[in-house]
This record gives sequence, structure tokens and C-alpha cells, in this order.
Amino acid sequence: MKFYGRQCEIKELETLFKQSGNNAKMSVITGRRRIGKPEEIAESVEK
Repeated sequence: MKFYGRQCEIKELETLFKQSGNNAKMSVITGRRRIGKPEEIAESVEK
């Protein structure tokens, strides 16, 4: 799936994921329904 206009958000999630290492971290993703929150998370973790 191609994301448009979410490069900053995906980059921020990637950075948080990489920085966590072996430490537990929690991020909260909020937004209107049906805008692709789970897909955005999956996209950031796959990279």
C-alpha cells in the first residue's frame, strides 16, 4: 500500500522503533477511524 503525506509520521515511528532496542517503549497512535493507523504502524516496522 502506498502512503501519501505520511512520510514524517512513518519516519518518526521507525526512529522510535530503532531507538527502543531491547527496552520496552509504548507509542500511542490516534486519529479518525478508517485512515490507516494499523497500516501505518506495519509500514514503519517493516522497514
